[in-house]
Amino acid sequence: MCAIVGSFKREKLLELIELNSYRGSHSYSFTTIDPVNGLWLRAREFGTINPDIIQIPDRGYAIVHVQAPTTEAKTTNNIHPAMDGETRLWHNGIIKAYYVKTLQAKFGQDTGWDTELLLRAVNSSRDELCNIDGSFSCLWHDGDRAYLFRNDISPMFYDNELNISSTKFEGSIGTPPNNILKMDFNAKCLYNTGYSFTTVENPYFFMDEV
Repeated sequence: MCAIVGSFKREKLLELIELNSYRGSHSYSFTTIDPVNGLWLRAREFGTINPDIIQIPDRGYAIVHVQAPTTEAKTTNNIHPAMDGETRLWHNGIIKAYYVKTLQAKFGQDTGWDTELLLRAVNSSRDELCNIDGSFSCLWHDGDRAYLFRNDISPMFYDNELNISSTKFEGSIGTPPNNILKMDFNAKCLYNTGYSFTTVENPYFFMDEV
């Protein structure tokens, strides 16, 4: 289990980190997006996050990922986000083992990290999301833009200040599943890109998504 949280405000980010702390304490990452430095991966470490490192630049947005591992890998290379060129992916969920092998063969990769393979799939074509068998809720940064997307299985919540969280919080609603949503950091909102996909299989039904 993992969690993705994001906010413009340090206090809110710390609140969301605490809310999601039950979702993983194996490792974490702390990233900021700001007008001066763009995307900046500030910390990528094992253990629980130290609140003292949480400093958000003026007009910046911060992303924290907390993780419980889904692979046997024990290196920082498998701490989110996964990286492929100028693109980054933070992922909550797990891709089924057989489909990990499918993606390995498709992209000629030895890695068993489902997040890295999912990033390569999305980068190759957004249509690949219709084929991914497993659960995923993701923040995808493609170099200068950021997007949220999830299938029916994995949750993601947001509010009118563009705070995001894998766990529902006060004043939040669920993002619509099976849609790619662009994060507008100036207007502090999400808008639909018009691109939709399908969930391969959904064995669950969530009553609290909205």
